[in-house]
Amino acid sequence: MKKISRRSALKAAPIGVALAGTAAFVGAAAGDDSKAPKLWTLEGELKVHTKYLYRYYLVFGDGQKCALYGADHGRETDQLARLKLPARVRVRGTLGTQHHPGGTNVNPSPFPETWTLYMDVHQVEALK
Repeated sequence: MKKISRRSALKAAPIGVALAGTAAFVGAAAGDDSKAPKLWTLEGELKVHTKYLYRYYLVFGDGQKCALYGADHGRETDQLARLKLPARVRVRGTLGTQHHPGGTNVNPSPFPETWTLYMDVHQVEALK
């Protein structure tokens, strides 16, 4: 199986187009420190996956999805767990991508190979 580089996956992914074109998407540097991570804001509908690689995710734009993790990249986040679903939310945090190699004989996983766009959430605001 051919290895996919992170860069080529991002170029090919329509998620980048959705983020730039249709998402409510505002970036701002955190604090005055130039080495501070860039915090992004996304708005959408908060949903829960009970049996997937991530538990919480945001649906925005034309059905694009972004996995939501805690600020420490933990699967469970107390900020999101307190919200009553279904909920429309505004989340703020750092964006990243993650590759899951899929199930093999060495690494048994029921999930196929995939790239995931995720956010390590620092702030959550429920919208009406």
